[in-house]
Amino acid sequence: MLGRLQPLIWHNGDLVPREQADPSIASHSLHLGIGVFDGIMAYRNQDHYYIHRLAAHLDRFRHSAQQIGLGFSWSTEELTSGISALLAALPAQTYYLRPIAYRAVPHLNFREEMPVEVSILVVGIDRDRTAPIACHVSPYQRISGLAVPIRLKLCGTYINSYLSRRTAEQQGFQDAILLDAEGRITEATAANLFLLQGDRLLTPALTPSIFPGITRATIFELCDRLGIEAIEANLTIADLNSCEGGFLAATMIELKPLGAIHPHRYDSANHPLFQQILQEFQEIMHQ
Repeated sequence: MLGRLQPLIWHNGDLVPREQADPSIASHSLHLGIGVFDGIMAYRNQDHYYIHRLAAHLDRFRHSAQQIGLGFSWSTEELTSGISALLAALPAQTYYLRPIAYRAVPHLNFREEMPVEVSILVVGIDRDRTAPIACHVSPYQRISGLAVPIRLKLCGTYINSYLSRRTAEQQGFQDAILLDAEGRITEATAANLFLLQGDRLLTPALTPSIFPGITRATIFELCDRLGIEAIEANLTIADLNSCEGGFLAATMIELKPLGAIHPHRYDSANHPLFQQILQEFQEIMHQ
């Protein structure tokens, strides 16, 4: 789980106390969710940090900001240097990094010329990565990518995930699987879904309503290297009947085995295919 936020952040090119980057209570980013973010793991491995596909994360962050009118001048290389300086100034441990672009000034009405703030938060992280997670099928429909561009990490979009996760926890689950308007399985609230079927993987085919996660892409690369068949398909709840388990995949949670998608119960953590993929994944992250 996420630990304590570090008091130091990177903000607009400088290392400053976290409170210095607070938005105004009258910021339209706060009121309307107009902002973009990303999530990055910095693994402390012995005497160095390893960040998997950092450039891809930062390119996605910059692209998302540009697409909704929050473009900023900091290049991927400059953001990378900022992250290195920030990590060097903090105690050496594994961290979760959260870059975010937003407008902090006190204007409720939108104006294109309002300045854009860019900050990078750092938080310690301590997880039980092997504990299975129980999900149910959310009563909330996955928001359509034709209404909001799901492929961008937009702050406001995640109200869909928040409501789904909150309802799941109220009913005794840890997460939820969301369906789209056609009844197809999309993903969990903040992670892509993979299902275990014998010696092959199934995952929902990318549609405008599914986030193309970097960890998702990494799983496909691993499967290609290991000779594992990984199939993208239009999946429905009925497809769960022929699966022996599954896992969620995202930067922060890594690969999380499924204990259930109610009413189906699984022993995904001990499935040989999951164990093979997990071992390879962890070797990459902890190099």
